[in-house]
Amino acid sequence: MRRGLAVCALAAGLLAALPAASRTAPACPVGRAVYAMAGRPDVTAGFRFVSKREGWLSEWALYVASAKTGRRYWFLFDEGSAQYVNLISTEDVTKPGWSPPPSDGGPRPLGEMHYLASDDGLSYSLDLPDQRRAAPRFILLPDLSEVLWSRAQPREAVPVAVFKQTGCKAAG
Repeated sequence: MRRGLAVCALAAGLLAALPAASRTAPACPVGRAVYAMAGRPDVTAGFRFVSKREGWLSEWALYVASAKTGRRYWFLFDEGSAQYVNLISTEDVTKPGWSPPPSDGGPRPLGEMHYLASDDGLSYSLDLPDQRRAAPRFILLPDLSEVLWSRAQPREAVPVAVFKQTGCKAAG
């Protein structure tokens, strides 16, 4: 019994002596974060740098990819007039010659939807993605189910779900 208590005390002491950063997962930059939908690992998400453009508030695009259909859906960040962050659908940002639609209109294949990001403690942030900050641990896209069912061609059925950061791509 005493030996078990001594081992526990030693382990607790060693943990306390470690720097806080070594006890937690290292922060992952926005552009390297990899996400999977909870309960549907075939639906993934991530960010891509698109450079800041006139009329747009962020230099990042968000994608949602479906292994089932092979489709990748792209969204740009917009704060709009609401208290939360909106996503505006756009064409494939990786296509040569792509440019964002005008911030006050233009083609939006899947319309708009809400974006909520949180940390491990589920504290939500209203900040736009920024390479100088760690990527969010969780992303909630509450409108994704409706958007992909009613506007995507072909229709795609996904649940209302949270995306969890599942990895951090290597630098380079």
